[in-house]
Amino acid sequence: MHEKKQASKRRSRGVIVKPLLLGSLLSFAIVSAVVLLLEQGRSHTLFGLPWGAPNGENIALRALIINAIQLGLVCFGLLFRGYDVISRAFRRRINAVYTVMLGLSYGALVLKYFNSTTINAIEQIFGVVGIVGIPATLYALYLLVIVYRRVENRLEDAQELSVKYYNQLITDSLTGLPNRILFQDQLTAKLAEVQKKRKKLAVLFLDLDRFKFINDTLGHRVGDLLLQGVVERLQRVMRRDETLYRLGGDEFILVTECEQKSDGLERANALLHHMEDPFEIDDHELFITTSIGLSWYPDDGEDMETLFKNADMAMYRAKDHGRNNVQQYESVMNVHAVERLQLEKDLRKAIEREEFRVFYQPQIDIDSGRMIGMEALVRWQHPERGMVSPGLFIPLAEETNLIVPIGEWVMRTACVQTKRWHDAGFPHIRVSINLSAHQFTQPSLVSKVRTILEETGIEPKYVDLEITESITMTNVDKAISTMSELTGLGIQISIDDFGTGYSSLSYLKKFPIHTLKIDQSFVRDIPQNSDDAAIATAVIAMAHSLNLNVIAEGVETEEQLEFLRERNCNEYQGYLCSRPLPPHEFEELLANELQMRT
Repeated sequence: MHEKKQASKRRSRGVIVKPLLLGSLLSFAIVSAVVLLLEQGRSHTLFGLPWGAPNGENIALRALIINAIQLGLVCFGLLFRGYDVISRAFRRRINAVYTVMLGLSYGALVLKYFNSTTINAIEQIFGVVGIVGIPATLYALYLLVIVYRRVENRLEDAQELSVKYYNQLITDSLTGLPNRILFQDQLTAKLAEVQKKRKKLAVLFLDLDRFKFINDTLGHRVGDLLLQGVVERLQRVMRRDETLYRLGGDEFILVTECEQKSDGLERANALLHHMEDPFEIDDHELFITTSIGLSWYPDDGEDMETLFKNADMAMYRAKDHGRNNVQQYESVMNVHAVERLQLEKDLRKAIEREEFRVFYQPQIDIDSGRMIGMEALVRWQHPERGMVSPGLFIPLAEETNLIVPIGEWVMRTACVQTKRWHDAGFPHIRVSINLSAHQFTQPSLVSKVRTILEETGIEPKYVDLEITESITMTNVDKAISTMSELTGLGIQISIDDFGTGYSSLSYLKKFPIHTLKIDQSFVRDIPQNSDDAAIATAVIAMAHSLNLNVIAEGVETEEQLEFLRERNCNEYQGYLCSRPLPPHEFEELLANELQMRT
């Protein structure tokens, strides 16, 4: 910074000094020419006036005065030409004064060469005025120096300010990392460097999983502190030749040189490992994972834009594969990216076109074998694709926040259908409806549920809202408050996918819940898998100790059902009983249930 200031000073001095030197030479030449002409004219008579032989010292003094005044005019002219430091009116007055002094000084010089009483008197008057020009010019030059220094200081301040603004432009203000602008410039330069070294360059696109949910739930302050914590943790494990950039939001880029691709994959997996430990933010224990997309120079692109785009696509593939993993770019991803954009476009129109359907899967009491509930599951009947898998469109709906209107529509539709079955004389069983993380954090959730209950006329005790375990642990106090308001409406609440999150038993006993649902991943391999069997057994025992109902999901075999029955699991659902059915088919199950009961 100091070197830049010195260079700037040298340039500004050059702008002034060179013209000033030329102006001085020109001024001296003009005065010398006038004196030479006057000396040549002494042998003649002008206007009938007698010529005299002036003192050489006087002539030299007059020439110096004229030269000083002309030099002052040159200096001010140079200053005013480059910098607008005084008003134009003041500038005109200075020029007028200098012009008068210059005219009087030239007049006094000329009159020195003539002899007469009148001329001598006029010459003395002019001489006095001209003599005054010396201190006036010196003072003016002093002012010139002051003004010049003021301008120079202003230029230095402006330069410092421009550097400050430039640093703000290329640096992320929250984390201090270089941002997208600097990434684009530096990656282009880095590509030229590694090309000479004949090395590979890995571009890692990092995106924090479920950061928006944490940000929306706990507030932007906690979100900002979490981002800073993530950056600090990543910087602790970065190598000297690596650079980390923040693109915005929860997206980061890491650029690193590698000898071979296995080194880059190892590096990416190491970053995932370092993100496993929780972050302590304002008394909140937050778990955050990362999805990483990886592209290679020169295999996946030879310019900055292509490498960035391909790493971005690979990152989305990591999201699609369950998050918290690394995916390398493959050419087939371009096709998937186009399909994804089209799917998102269709998803936005699906609600308007009424393409969604609600299917129902029965929930069975293990002891009696009776149907005591059903889970409402959304399905998408695409006009061209047919039935779109929920595993494909639900994550996309959550990512685009379309899950909120979709979830509200499912809740209303399921309540209307359940009330219709109740009124038709079918068994009064409850309906379980899933709440997404985005829905649960909506400030208007309770009022919307109340409105749906009132408008559909369904009795609240037949409505069970299912929320996932991870939702409750993001902000426990807020979760307890929201669940208490919902149960205050008379509905029930279940914890879905239990065992896959980070629940603390001390929190779990505080939740106003009625049911735990054992995730199907723990049911699928029982009783063969001893670990899954142990987890399922522990969850059932724990739930009973807390006076909670237990439902096992994904039951497909009699062997699984017998295992759950022996451990006193209350209910089950899964393909062993029935797959999810559209309303008209599910109504047949209700009819059979009614016939069994009667």
